[in-house]
Amino acid sequence: MDMVVELNTYAPPKGIELSIVKRGVCNPFVYPTPFELHFSIAHLEWYKTNPLDYIDKMKGTDKDLAAHLTIIYHRGKCLYGNDIKDVFGAVSKEDYFDSIWSDIEEAETEIMDNPTYIILNLCRVLAYKKEELILSKQEGGKWGICNVPEKYQTLIIQALDEYLSNKSTEWDENNAHEFAAYMITQIRN
Repeated sequence: MDMVVELNTYAPPKGIELSIVKRGVCNPFVYPTPFELHFSIAHLEWYKTNPLDYIDKMKGTDKDLAAHLTIIYHRGKCLYGNDIKDVFGAVSKEDYFDSIWSDIEEAETEIMDNPTYIILNLCRVLAYKKEELILSKQEGGKWGICNVPEKYQTLIIQALDEYLSNKSTEWDENNAHEFAAYMITQIRN
């Protein structure tokens, strides 16, 4: 963990995020996925002030890992070690959708908490629901520009610009809420 915290000083502003999982839950895939240790900058102060408590308690299960492992399985590149498909089993369509849905199901009330993240995720969830496309946030935004009503294109472009530049932007709150309601309706249908 000290090494991760040290490496985090060289990371982009959102920092390093990682979960350590046992191989046995990867193939066959277990959902929700148990993890042995998780790190993100959201928990950095906890680790710095009480590392043993952090290591002892930062374990459990995480639905979000189904989305990450799906991306790895379908789009990942092996840098070292065994082939990806030798380590990770396929995530079922049902588990993958449940994972990405749980990330955006409260979008209508939470959109202004993290507009860029939610706007791009709504696009990629709708792309999966309509076309079974497995996309990154950036790819989801690009898909949204071509497939979501024109009146939301400026909002999506703004989210992509902020995502790629890490520069804050001013949001049209009414348009953002309307977009979230529209997208949730489309995903549910």
